Amino acid sequence: MIDVKKFFTIVAIIFLVAAMNVTAQAQRVIVTRTSTARWTQEVNPEKFAAEVLQLTNAERAKVGAQPLKFSKDLTASALIRALELPQKFSHTRPNGYSFDSAFVTGKGHVIGENLAGGQKTPKQVVQAWMDSPGHRKNMLSKNFSELGVVYYYQPNSKYKHYWVQHFRG
Repeated sequence: MIDVKKFFTIVAIIFLVAAMNVTAQAQRVIVTRTSTARWTQEVNPEKFAAEVLQLTNAERAKVGAQPLKFSKDLTASALIRALELPQKFSHTRPNGYSFDSAFVTGKGHVIGENLAGGQKTPKQVVQAWMDSPGHRKNMLSKNFSELGVVYYYQPNSKYKHYWVQHFRG
């Protein structure tokens, strides 16, 4: 007879290993998804993320806030959230948990999340966030020092273009 506790432990370990592999493979998924879009220029999700970081830091400089540093683990959690947004566009995840349950590390730090849908360029999404008081507050908060950014294109969804910023202080 199988010990249920051991069985679920093994399943959990397999799930964690698979999730780590999904993060590495997800960039390929994003590139594949964006390649189906009709663009006047080639879309590069990594360049989009770098541009969002640069534009965000330009806004922070205007208020005397230190620039945010790029974070790989925050980008990984932002990717998890971006892939969920076509299913449920909310700070609550499809499984009912808060957005911060997607964070792999950094528990105990000040954290924040900005979501957007429909904007086609980094300039459009940063402007949309700056026009929203809550999103603007996250972007300009002096409590934050790191940022992860993901752009995700899902053609058969409500907004098609999804953006996530994850912040940590």
